[in-house]
Formats: sequence, C-alpha cells, structure tokens
Amino acid sequence: MSEAAPITFAIISNAPAAAALLQTVCDELAKQTSREIKPVVLRSYDKLVNRMKEGDVQIAWAPPLVAIELERETQARIRLCSRRAGRLDYMSALFTSRSSAVKTPTDLQGKRVAWVARESSAGYVVPRLQLTALGLDVEKLFSEETFRRTHEAVVRAVMAGESDVGATFASFRGDEREPITAGWLEAGFKQEDVRVLAVAGPIPSDVIAMSSSLAEDTAREISSALHNLGQPMKLLLNAEAFDEPNASHFDELRRLVDTAKNRPAEPAAD
Repeated sequence: MSEAAPITFAIISNAPAAAALLQTVCDELAKQTSREIKPVVLRSYDKLVNRMKEGDVQIAWAPPLVAIELERETQARIRLCSRRAGRLDYMSALFTSRSSAVKTPTDLQGKRVAWVARESSAGYVVPRLQLTALGLDVEKLFSEETFRRTHEAVVRAVMAGESDVGATFASFRGDEREPITAGWLEAGFKQEDVRVLAVAGPIPSDVIAMSSSLAEDTAREISSALHNLGQPMKLLLNAEAFDEPNASHFDELRRLVDTAKNRPAEPAAD
C-alpha cells in the first residue's frame, strides 16, 4: 500500500454518536501523524474482517477473538489493548443459583441456558469454547438457549428460575477465588447467591489491530498517537487508557480456541 494512500480506521457500532466520535478521533490522528485517516463505521464483524482482508481497512477496533483470527491469517497485528477498571483482561463465568441441583458442567445436559448475545466474548463465545474443550457437545447440550442482550438480564433470568445456567463476566484480583466484579454483583446479588460452575479466560479487552500491509514505522507512529489521544478515544471505545500488551497476553485465549477447534466433542454424560 502506498504511504500516500488514505488510512481507514474502522469500528463496529450501532450507537448514534459513533460516527461523530470516530470522525473526531480520525481528525486528531491526522493532526498528530500528518496522514489522511478516514473513518468507517461498520455493522458486523464479518464486514470488518472481509474489508481488512481486502485491504480496505488498515486500523480496526476489534474484540480479541476477531483480532486473533486476523493475526492467524497474517492479515493484521494486535497493537494496543484497552484498559478498563485498571485491567487489560477479564474472565467468563458459567454460573447458576446456589439452590440449583446443577453443580458441575457435566450436569448441564438438557438444561436451559441464558446467553448475552452471539457477539459477546464472556457471555457466549468463550464459555462455549470452554465447554467444548471439556469434551461437551454444545450443539446438543442444552434444551433451550435464549439471548438476553445484557449481562444483567442474564443474571436475572437465572436467579428468577427462567434459565438454569447463565454466562457473564467476572474479574479477579491475583489468585483470589471470589471476584471483585461480576455480572451478578453488578445486578445486585451477593457471591453467596450463586454457584460458579466454570471460569474461562483470561479474555483480553478489546484491541486496536493494524493491517500487516502498513509499514512498520507507520504502524508505530499511529499506535503512539492512539496511545496518547486522550478523551475522544476513551469516549469512543469506553476505555480509561490503551496499553501495548505483552507478547503472551493472548496465549490463554489462543490455547482455548485451538483446543476447541482440534478436539472432537464427546457425548455428554446423562
């Protein structure tokens, strides 16, 4: 790609203010780098991946699973990771109410599950990968799967008995077993109200990925500018800061994806 060509920055969003915020970010980037930065707001991750593969997008805000796939295909490299609540990662937790007869993942056969949304890492994608890695066939495991759209709605569905199990986020400090934040805590429930069946992760926070077609010095210049961009960037991506992740930061998530892909599912126990 010619260095004089415009550089396109893409995000996925349905928020009304997203286009204006992204335009502000691109304008600030252009001032700091003296390069033409074009904004584009897309509506699906498939479009983001395809446009990056086709060379139409050079900078992308993406969830880690999408970025890992782009890296695997040598289409992009992860440059920055968003920091929220002082952390660059979080976990996914499969949980049920404390009074439930479900005590382990193998008890989930025929049960009802509440997910957040198909695009949710903690609320759908990662817990399904974890169950597959445990040898369970997630396509046949549950008698009912519902999508509640928010983590709070998932928690309330489980605690009200509308679903037997749910998936949400959780963050832990060091080796402590009780979370410092979790979907059920934010929904107003206590730790003793729930039983955690499985924890998966860590899940890195959303990332800034850059196309492999960008020259290294250009990528570094843009990365540095994004790192120091301040309030417009923080508002756009709902983050308190952006850091360069360690090389091993995504290893556990990569391992989980590889295990789920390479291990055939075994029949779930009755």
